[in-house]
Amino acid sequence: MNEKMIWDYLLNSTKNEMGTAAIMGNLMAESSLNPLCATGKNKTANYAKDADNGAVDFAHDGVAFGLVQWCFHTRKEGLLKYAKSTGRSVGHLQMQLEYLIAEMRGNYHTAWAAACNAKSIREASDVIMLKYENPATKTEAAKQKRAAYGQKFYDQFAKTQQKPENAAKPQQKMVRTTDVVNIRAGSSLNTAKLGKMAKGASMEWLATENGFHKVAVWISGEFSEVKE
Repeated sequence: MNEKMIWDYLLNSTKNEMGTAAIMGNLMAESSLNPLCATGKNKTANYAKDADNGAVDFAHDGVAFGLVQWCFHTRKEGLLKYAKSTGRSVGHLQMQLEYLIAEMRGNYHTAWAAACNAKSIREASDVIMLKYENPATKTEAAKQKRAAYGQKFYDQFAKTQQKPENAAKPQQKMVRTTDVVNIRAGSSLNTAKLGKMAKGASMEWLATENGFHKVAVWISGEFSEVKE
């Protein structure tokens, strides 16, 4: 799906999950993440193909196109030139992402910095909206909508979820030996001895079976106990 590919590609550049989400929320509002999205009275049925073939005046026809909905003539000229230089269609998804990043790092560095240093999806989303996308509608509702899209992508893809500082931590069970105990390969006296654990030693508890506690290995429950 486009969503995951776009997330992974942008995150590889921004190194910031909130910033990546903020960019994606803006792209969702602009194009629904469709690199072939074209809006405007001069669009054609196969607009990307027509642009590639020179059948339309891509730079000056007033059609908003692609993930970003590029419309201003110099930006569309740059997009088409970059696509041709890489031998790909102007509607190619990864090509558009490459161009987006190049634009933001260049003429729109304020928006790029907001994405790379984001500590809030909403804050970064607002900067990207105003300093990169610059849509006609800049209302509070529009800002909220873009940030909400960004939050959706963050919740879907982010690997590091923020937790409240006072959130309860799950209790971890530990096995503490009450005497010197044999370390065994399984939960039985018939399994091989692998070594010994000293009295008072502790290891994380994993399971209990047949009177034995599993840590990284197995030790007798007769000479050990499980505690929170």
